[in-house]
Amino acid sequence: MRRRSVERHEQGSLLGGAIAYIASAGTLALGHFLWFALRIAYRSEPRMAAAAVCGGVCVATGVTLWVVVT
Repeated sequence: MRRRSVERHEQGSLLGGAIAYIASAGTLALGHFLWFALRIAYRSEPRMAAAAVCGGVCVATGVTLWVVVT
């Protein structure tokens, strides 16, 4: 019985794979967004870049929490 349980656990679940894929894509998108925002910060208005970064982080955090809770 234990062997069957271990084999099934090592195989992973479809839901876990989907969550990992979404988290990976979200992290990549957030990285690109932060790179762009920092580039704006060094080349133009720092307040605008800070607002964009703060908004992006807030949105990403909200979406992540929503995905985890639901």
